[in-house]
Order: sequence, then structure tokens, then C-alpha cells
Amino acid sequence: MEQVSASEEPDRTTVSLLCALTITVLAVVFYVVVGINDMLGESGRSYQTSALPMILIGLFRYACAYLAFHTVVFWMVRNPEPGRMFVILHETGEEAMIRTMGFERIGTFSSWTLMVFGLAFFIAGTATWMTVFNFEVPWLLNTLTVALMPIAYGAAFITATVIRYIIIPEEIALKRPFGNFFKNYELVMHNYTAIFLAVDLFLVQAELQWQFGIFPILFGIVYVLFSYAYARLPQGYYIYSFLDPRINLAPVYLLALLFACSLFYFGLWGMSLLIQWNALLGGLALAFWVSRIVLFRRQVNDNPYAFQFAT
Repeated sequence: MEQVSASEEPDRTTVSLLCALTITVLAVVFYVVVGINDMLGESGRSYQTSALPMILIGLFRYACAYLAFHTVVFWMVRNPEPGRMFVILHETGEEAMIRTMGFERIGTFSSWTLMVFGLAFFIAGTATWMTVFNFEVPWLLNTLTVALMPIAYGAAFITATVIRYIIIPEEIALKRPFGNFFKNYELVMHNYTAIFLAVDLFLVQAELQWQFGIFPILFGIVYVLFSYAYARLPQGYYIYSFLDPRINLAPVYLLALLFACSLFYFGLWGMSLLIQWNALLGGLALAFWVSRIVLFRRQVNDNPYAFQFAT
């Protein structure tokens, strides 16, 4: 095992936690001062309009929600085949490979992305079906839709990008088999979430606002705090080495993660504006972006490690 954390380095946990707390307070202040609460109703209603019959949108959204549910329950939690993950042990700061089973599989950022993707589509889909049957959509459903969809946009697109351009190239450089990344649940987490969110964005053309970039930031903070707490459990570990709050650059990595989550949402917000201005041009631009971040097995046929699974 490789030693990752140097014991002689100062422990930055307090600074990291203060940084997370400060960002949370600033986010709440921004929410109140900008008046995001007043924007929720209008934006929420825009998720229930489309050139297509809304019954088709409702079917599509529920299908996406079911895919997420099925993936989490049957392909991940109840999957008898153990997964593989390289982690940083909290006690020693060393890197170790572990075999994940059951609920341990859903501790990754990709898994959280999948779950928020499913929840967002279920809530938005429920509101859609209420619209189809001429029921008044409750304020709570509109609010949750407006909060969860931006989170799903930012998380899904950053996940797909990191997997394709950072994680898999690193596995190749280390000569590790990475066929695991092309299993069905991995493909859903890393590819189909971004694809289906892009499809929904194009078909519905909801009115996104740049101010809603605050929601992915709050989601990132919750995940980071979960990571800190999870590592403190008996035999705990950090799923991502940069989320170890003790290392020197931990506060910097925290800020970078939160900024990236929001930045990718801003990209989707920009795409929504382009689609509203010119649907054809915006749709092509969005399709091109998605094509550059998803990765399927057939695209790496010439790599000797692409079809190999870790043992």
C-alpha cells in the first residue's frame, strides 16, 4: 500500500470544516438576499410545458426514475458480485483496495448523483402526471423540482466528465483493468444520467436561472460532510483522497469541488438559453457536449485493459 497522508503535515480538519460552514452560511444568505424563494413557482411551472404531449414527458420521467431505482436496488445494493474501489484509510492514511457490497456501494459521488437523478425525475414526473390529469401541482413539488434538477444537472455532467477524462486515463496510466467501468450500473451512473437529463432539458425547455447554481453547491457540501463523517466510522475510509480534510490542500479541494458542481450547472443553464433562442442549434450543441463526456466500451476497443475486470 502507498502512504498518502504525511503524518508530519498539520491537520487541516478544523479549517476544512470552517470552510464548509462558511460556504453554507454564505449560500443561505445568498438564497435570502437574491430572493430565490420567489423564483421557484414560476420556474417550477416551466418544467410542465413541452411541445410534446405531457403524457409522453410523464412516461419518460417515470421511466428514468425507475431506471435509477432499479440500478440502485438490484444492480448495486443486492448485487452479489463485489465491486472494487481504491480508498484512503482514515487511521493510517494509506491507499487500499476494498471490495464493496450492499449499501457500501452507494457511498460514492456517482451513486449520490444517480439517486438525486432518480428522485428529481420521480418528483418532476409526479408533477407532470398531476398536470396531465388537471390537478393543481403543490408548491412543494414545484420547489423540489427546481432544487433537484439543477443538482442533477451539475452532478451528472461533472461525474461523466471526471470519469472519462480523469479516472479512466488514470487507470490506464497505472495499468489497471477498467472493464468494471462498463458494467450496467456504472454505465447508468456515468453516462445515462447525463444523456437523459439532456433529453429532458431539450424536450421541456424549462426556465433555468443562474441563481439556482446555489443548489449544486449545497449538495456538494452535504456530500463532503457525509464523506468526513463516513471516514470516522470504525474501519472508515475516504472514497476520494482529495476529500481527506486533514491534508494541506483540503480546503482548496473543497472549494474546487463546489465550484465545479456549480460551473457545470451554469453550462446547462447556458445551453437552456441557447435552446430557447434556437432549438436546433441549442440541441446540436447540447448533443455534442454530451457526446464528448460519455464513454462506452466500444470507444476504447484498442486499449488492452478496456475489457479486463479487476480480480
